[in-house]
Amino acid sequence: MEPIIIPKYIDDPITLLIWSADEFVPFAAVLLIGMLIGQLSIALVLSALVIKAYRRFRDNRPDGFPLHAAYWVGLLPSSAISMPNPYIRRFLP
Repeated sequence: MEPIIIPKYIDDPITLLIWSADEFVPFAAVLLIGMLIGQLSIALVLSALVIKAYRRFRDNRPDGFPLHAAYWVGLLPSSAISMPNPYIRRFLP
């Protein structure tokens, strides 16, 4: 098992239990779905696999990539004027 890195600086990500906040969300979502369908033990195993896959995805990309991807897909709409619409793929002059 890998040692858990305890945050030392103020700009380190928030840690909940043994996961960072962005790792805890998929865990909680899979666990909630498992409780709703009555398969908690399967959900625990599946959530561990989801977190492992998410860590592999996150560690191979730059910081802030999940938020960038969520904005680009349209999950984080913005009313800022300086940000273009994420659904526009070509900008015409």
